[in-house]
Amino acid sequence: MTRLWLDAHDYGAQLLRGGDEPWRTPSSLGPFYGELAGLLRPWRLVVPVEPLLMSSLPRSGDTMDCAGALDRLVGSAGFAQSLATGLATLAHSPAAPLCAPRLPGPSRLGSGLEDEDALDDVVAALGHILRQIAGAALSGTILLDEPEAEALGSVSPLLRIAEHAGVTLRLIGRDIATADWDALPEGADDRENITVIPADAQPEATLTRLAASRQGDTP
Repeated sequence: MTRLWLDAHDYGAQLLRGGDEPWRTPSSLGPFYGELAGLLRPWRLVVPVEPLLMSSLPRSGDTMDCAGALDRLVGSAGFAQSLATGLATLAHSPAAPLCAPRLPGPSRLGSGLEDEDALDDVVAALGHILRQIAGAALSGTILLDEPEAEALGSVSPLLRIAEHAGVTLRLIGRDIATADWDALPEGADDRENITVIPADAQPEATLTRLAASRQGDTP
């Protein structure tokens, strides 16, 4: 069967919510992904956590600034409540078995990787979030998006946290291959790919492309 991980978050927000970010109202996250799953009929749906993080982090890109801001954010009651509410609504959604939360890797949060102390702090904060996500009754898989090879060595603590929590942490690009939306392989195969549906993709063309990727699947 075709094993395609779909990141349709921005596409769905544009199509179903008029461009409003679903994480702004965490209680709407489950219904949003339930609606999206019914529309797209995906094998798996990627649920990015970045929108909940990035709105509260500095735009400087400096790892030290990011580490401090991220530590304060994950320690705040407001963030914990927003994340818990979003995860709870996902867990009660019909789409729950399909949903895999995606965490950004350290380099996605700050551009400077040379400060090892700050980098360790970023990883520790991500570990805190990972523990909370692991407690949600979703698919049992969490994705990590770390595109920088030099940062991969820093994520070992996250792999250990996931193992102890009884969930699987999979690295995009290493464990799951990325596929460009405009060049999706057609027909069923056993490979896993992850793709992003562009926010401005046309609905009819989107469904046609997804149908082509499923050709040959067993009903």
